[in-house]
Amino acid sequence: MTTTRTVKVAFDATNAQHSNEIYLAALKPKTSFFSRFLSTLWLIVGLGALISFAWSEPFSGMLFNWLTEQGLAPWVVTYILTPIVMFVRAVIAVESIGYGYHRFFQHVGYLTRQAQVFRRNQRFHWIHHMIIYPIGRLYRHGKRYHTSEKGFGLSWVIPGLMAAGLFLYTHGFTMVSFAFIFGLWFYAKMVVDLTHARFHFDNHPWVGKPYFQWLEEIHLLHHWDQRYNFTIVHPLMDQLFGTYLDPATHRKELQISLEDNEVTVSDLINWRYLLTEASPAEYAAFVSAAQRYPKSLRKVKHLLAVLKHRCDRHPEDAEAAELHARALSLVTAVGKTPQTIQ
Repeated sequence: MTTTRTVKVAFDATNAQHSNEIYLAALKPKTSFFSRFLSTLWLIVGLGALISFAWSEPFSGMLFNWLTEQGLAPWVVTYILTPIVMFVRAVIAVESIGYGYHRFFQHVGYLTRQAQVFRRNQRFHWIHHMIIYPIGRLYRHGKRYHTSEKGFGLSWVIPGLMAAGLFLYTHGFTMVSFAFIFGLWFYAKMVVDLTHARFHFDNHPWVGKPYFQWLEEIHLLHHWDQRYNFTIVHPLMDQLFGTYLDPATHRKELQISLEDNEVTVSDLINWRYLLTEASPAEYAAFVSAAQRYPKSLRKVKHLLAVLKHRCDRHPEDAEAAELHARALSLVTAVGKTPQTIQ
């Protein structure tokens, strides 16, 4: 399983030791080949089994046949029990597919480095994390959710349509298929999407509800460190596959995450990607977005402080020196200087 690596002390931009701690925490954890192999094997087997179960669960059919033989009216099975079972299967499908998609197609990783279509999805999600809803006071603002991808949100719509089309292809145009597809849409749009949106704005009916507050803290920790807490409605998938950060044991991170004068592990991960791997189009998209949301540039000042401390204490770290130089160039491209960033 993945080893949790977070910083348990408040970051102080003037403290070189704390800067170095958060720089190191953002590096990829070193694990043995055997550990990575077991983790990957469990992920493939476990996630594959969940998706397969959602796709072709056999037990309800046997149960329904038995209930019918015991005298249950067929219409109860057809119009009540079957839609309920299909909805539950749709929930499992959304949770398992959504976990894999969010983790591997919307965050920096092997797949997003291989193809532009995946990099496009990752770029929009990067803007969500770093520009529109960065850690700090801007993490939660306004009375409506601001999407990073305008229009229909194809990065999520297309996978949903692919899942629906594949289910119709494998199960036919039947009432059962349409019940499953309705469950996919309803749970993904009216539950998962709505819950996520309300994490990021104030004054909605769920404010103060204990369960929602717990979920909100789980998601805030995802913005603290994007390698963890990929699920929205319940952290079961993260708990199963070793990517869960428990709010009960990460109170300090939660406190830091809502302060504007802090830099987080995810900040460094995302900035490193932008400064070293982003395509010219992605780089230009960030510059344009940063000009529309200038307050998001506050993080750059702290990023520069972290990198400068790293360079001062470890002059042999060529990557840190390169990141510092590129961060200065980025500030110039946005039309600012470190001194003029508010």
